[in-house]
Amino acid sequence: MQDNFILHKINDQEIHNYLFSLLENSENVHHFSQCCYEILSQYVEVKNFVVFNNYEDDYENIKVVYSNSINTDIKQYLSIVNNINQFQKTSINSHILWKRQDNKVNNLDYCNEVNGKQINFLYKITLNFKSKILGNLLIEIDSFNLQKNYQDYIIHLLSNYLSIYLYQQSLEIKEKEVEKEAKKLLESKENQSKYLSHMNHELRTPIAAVIGFAKMLQQQLYGELNPKQAQYVDAIHQSGKYLLDLVSDLLDISKIEAKKEDLFLEKILVNELCESSLALIKTKAQEQGLELKLKINSEVEYCYVDQRRIKQVLVNLLSNAVKFTENGSITLDVKKENNYLNFSVIDTGIGIKKEYQQKLFKAFSQLNTPLHRKHRGTGLGLVISRELARLHGGDITLISVENQGSCFTLSLPLEA
Repeated sequence: MQDNFILHKINDQEIHNYLFSLLENSENVHHFSQCCYEILSQYVEVKNFVVFNNYEDDYENIKVVYSNSINTDIKQYLSIVNNINQFQKTSINSHILWKRQDNKVNNLDYCNEVNGKQINFLYKITLNFKSKILGNLLIEIDSFNLQKNYQDYIIHLLSNYLSIYLYQQSLEIKEKEVEKEAKKLLESKENQSKYLSHMNHELRTPIAAVIGFAKMLQQQLYGELNPKQAQYVDAIHQSGKYLLDLVSDLLDISKIEAKKEDLFLEKILVNELCESSLALIKTKAQEQGLELKLKINSEVEYCYVDQRRIKQVLVNLLSNAVKFTENGSITLDVKKENNYLNFSVIDTGIGIKKEYQQKLFKAFSQLNTPLHRKHRGTGLGLVISRELARLHGGDITLISVENQGSCFTLSLPLEA
């Protein structure tokens, strides 16, 4: 602490600068409080300077953050102070608990003693910042060399900075707690990802066997099936495929959440990416009598992406378009816009009500329409697709009008 403060004329800027530097550099709240005590001691004769938590007559649980006195029984001292406060509560200023009558600060008939000595001036200030109570500051003063307004000013100034420091410290503690919880959550996600990876391997083999045997029965390689048997075999085959898709999707999303999904970016031809994606849904589209269209702006040639993952996203968007379009067309439109490469999948299908659109991007969320009930999915496809897009620095957006079709747009940055 510098020694060149002027006692009778407070140098505002000098004190502010010093306290501001303490906000950044103080080691802890004890050190900050000690510095505040030293500042005040240069102006007045400070007998006690105590920073403590809030209490309601529970003196056993008082937490003293700082006290300049090492000989005083703080709990007993605060108990006496509280009694003074209760006795004079309706008679005094909200920031000043008690002042002796012989100092003629106000007309009080009550006085008290601590350790056999009379209290002259006693301040209790609630330390709060942004409507949050952070603790209390208790200051007992024997005498002062400043005018009354200067004394109140500097005490008010110190209490304000102390409140800010306590608030700052509470934020730092919360930040550490959040970081700790985030670390625990990430570890949990990593363990979940490892578990699902193991289960993926264990489940795929029997599920693949069920699908394979069901397929053989569908083909009636070992004899004809009656209509009821054929119906059951179809259900077994569809359920097996659903389970396999679900296991794969759960593994994908757990790896993404655990930040274990690594992208392998490479320069690829946009035309080849789009053609290969359309080829995978072409047969299904033809069966439904849908027209497939591909439009690629002449400016578009290459993109820097993880080819396997972006193809997965495009196939998911195209497959959904085919599922929920009973007639008309599916268009994949690719163009540059504002430093992004946009892949828009446009259909003439059933469309989606505005209130249901955000619901689509939540895990296991599916809409309740006849077509959605007919084409059962895992409820994870769009969630995974959006997360993969965001891993690339992009996103997926939706524009849709009920009974007029939908447009899902995958936006990817032009440069990796």
